Amino acid sequence: MNHMSKELRQRLAKEYRHAVTRMQESPQAAKKLYYFSVFFGEAQRVLNWEWDRDLALVYAVTTHIHQSIVNILREPALAEVLPIDWATILDKLTQVASALTTYFEKPEDESSAEELLQMLGQFAEIAYAVLGNGSYLHEKGLFSL
Repeated sequence: MNHMSKELRQRLAKEYRHAVTRMQESPQAAKKLYYFSVFFGEAQRVLNWEWDRDLALVYAVTTHIHQSIVNILREPALAEVLPIDWATILDKLTQVASALTTYFEKPEDESSAEELLQMLGQFAEIAYAVLGNGSYLHEKGLFSL
């Protein structure tokens, strides 16, 4: 496991806290997604200064979820057909983004890897819930957010 420097971890925490606060304040989906883009954007900037495998995973997962949601929203006809509860999706996205922010605000310890894996799994479920098959499985109750 890599260990990110304290300074860069604090930088991420500061940027993430600002973004998640704005997500919590924004009622519009587009604004929530705009502020959520800070999660992969800032991760990429930090990776340019210091390589960290866990942060690369944060970058990959947050990029994927953002693209998945944006792709559906760009197709209004598809967004109307899929049984997606957008309020739940965006609330859960904000909740998990807040948890990830708190993760970076705390010092890294032995349980950090498991905690991070749980959050990334929650992000993956959100991303899957906006896909055709995922929204169907979510509607059937096979997984919940």
